Amino acid sequence: MNVKISTLLLSLVAACALSACDRPSAENAQDKVASANAKAADDLQRAQEKQAKQTADAARELQETQERAKEKVADKQAAAADTAADAGKDVAKAQADYQRDTADADYEVAKTKAEGELKVAQERCDGQAAGNARDTCRTHAKTIYDRSIAEAKAAFNRAKQTAATADKRAH
Repeated sequence: MNVKISTLLLSLVAACALSACDRPSAENAQDKVASANAKAADDLQRAQEKQAKQTADAARELQETQERAKEKVADKQAAAADTAADAGKDVAKAQADYQRDTADADYEVAKTKAEGELKVAQERCDGQAAGNARDTCRTHAKTIYDRSIAEAKAAFNRAKQTAATADKRAH
C-alpha cells in the first residue's frame, strides 16, 4: 500500500506541479488576448477615423464640384442671355435699317409716280383748248402732284420715325 500511496502521492505532486505550470501560461494567454483585443479596438478606431475623414473629404469635394458646376451653368446662362440680347439688338437694328431703306424706296417710287402722273395730266391739259380751261387743268394737275408728294413725304417721315424708335430699342 505504500507503493500505492507513493504512486498516488507522486501523481498528486505531478498534478499540482503541472497545474502550477499552467497557471502562468493561462495568465499569459489572458494578457495576450487582452492585448490583442486592445490592439483590435485601436485598429478599429483608426479605421473608423480614416473612413470618417475620407467620407468628409469626399463630401467636401462633391460640394466643391457642385458649386463649380453651378458657377459654370450660371456663367453659360449669362453668356447665353448676353448673346440673346445682342442678337435681339442686331435684329432690331436690321429691322430699323430695313424700315429706313423701305421708306427711302417707297418715297422714291411715290415721287416718280407723282411726276409721271403730272406729266401725263399736263399732256392731257395741253390737248385741251387754250386759255382758262388749260390753265385750270394744269393747276389742278399740279395740286394733285403736290398732294401726292406731301403724302409720300408724310409716309416717309412716319417710317423714319418708326425706324428711329426701333434703333433706340436696339441700343
